[in-house]
Amino acid sequence: MNFLFLSFPWIRQCNGCLVLICFMFTGCGYRWSAEDACRSISVPYVSGDQDGALTAEIIRRLCSSPHIRVSSDAPDRLAIAIVQEGADSIGYRRDPQKVKGKIRKNLVANEERKTMTVEVSLFRGCAEEPVFGPQRLSAYIDYDYIDGDSIQDLEFQNSSGQTVVVLPFSLGQLEPQEAAQEASNRPLYEKLSQKIVDVVNSQW
Repeated sequence: MNFLFLSFPWIRQCNGCLVLICFMFTGCGYRWSAEDACRSISVPYVSGDQDGALTAEIIRRLCSSPHIRVSSDAPDRLAIAIVQEGADSIGYRRDPQKVKGKIRKNLVANEERKTMTVEVSLFRGCAEEPVFGPQRLSAYIDYDYIDGDSIQDLEFQNSSGQTVVVLPFSLGQLEPQEAAQEASNRPLYEKLSQKIVDVVNSQW
């Protein structure tokens, strides 16, 4: 090989150029930096979010992702709208109220499943057409509640055998239907927000 280089100088020169080009590609090759790996995105108010709690949870989850930075002037925009929400009864028990000394035999609901569906779209710049979506994502949460009209649900007997009436909020699970629905919002928003973050990360 050395003989060839000495005999044909042009081969030696070309070989040097080849080594130089390889060195340039190796030394200046593209590498991911912290700025390249982190994309900026803006999150307008979620349509249908009455108190802003869902919007706040989505932003909090996005900010916790190492690849996403939330900014009001970001080139990418995440559009989210609540398209469906509701609660369905999934658990029942016998009515504990006594009428003329007899227990009523009808059933009353005591467990619900709250479901929320959102539509997610990702826009680039001022484009009218989304680069992703609209895609629908859903999440649900189950919770128990009590019949606030029944005194049997709000009383117990202490060690002395006396009947003591308790407040609806004192024992955690002993909450009326409306209070239980409101308390379920936070875990529901957390589950739904995490799904949104996973979808956004999958697009980048």
